[in-house]
Amino acid sequence: MKHFNFILVLITVVILAAMGVIFLIATGYGSVQASNWTDSALYQAYLDKMNIAVIPFVVSLIVVLGLCIPKRLFSGAELLKLNGFILLITLVAVVLVGAKEGLSILMIIAALIQLVVIGLTAAGSRRLSFEKTGFFLQIGSALLHLGFILFLLDFMLISESGYNPLIFWSSLAFVSIGMILSFYSQELAKLAKRKKPESSVKAPAEETGKA
Repeated sequence: MKHFNFILVLITVVILAAMGVIFLIATGYGSVQASNWTDSALYQAYLDKMNIAVIPFVVSLIVVLGLCIPKRLFSGAELLKLNGFILLITLVAVVLVGAKEGLSILMIIAALIQLVVIGLTAAGSRRLSFEKTGFFLQIGSALLHLGFILFLLDFMLISESGYNPLIFWSSLAFVSIGMILSFYSQELAKLAKRKKPESSVKAPAEETGKA
């Protein structure tokens, strides 16, 4: 289990690298075609083939993200059992209601778990497992993951409903705030430390004045 994080990172890198190769091949193929080829049937066939080629990697990336979230709360056999249970629910949903809806259920479960992670992080719980220490870095990472999950959920399912603007802007807000907290975590931590001594110095002075 100590190599679980490394395995997830390695799988993610391989998936993204494969998607990058597909995009490069697609770009190179499109650059050698005639300027008006986008109006032809060849272009539509090209888009269909590229979509088919990239879909397995997109699905794999979504599954890896869904399995990555619970490791903040669980470890060892508990994590393996929970991930196996989540995959089982996803596969059953895919068979019963369709691939898009099944993957959306996976994202909903991941979002709910991530909300719990954010709440426990804000409360300072020691149950959580993060790669790096620091309150602002951890809460930023948690918000960033939640924003990414909501974006994928919106892209797969909610985009067909009237909740699309709310989910999209919420995901954008979480990603933006998460990036700010993560990138400037050290500066924010220093600012928080400066405010604590100031408040502790003012408190005794006020009590003395009252006395």
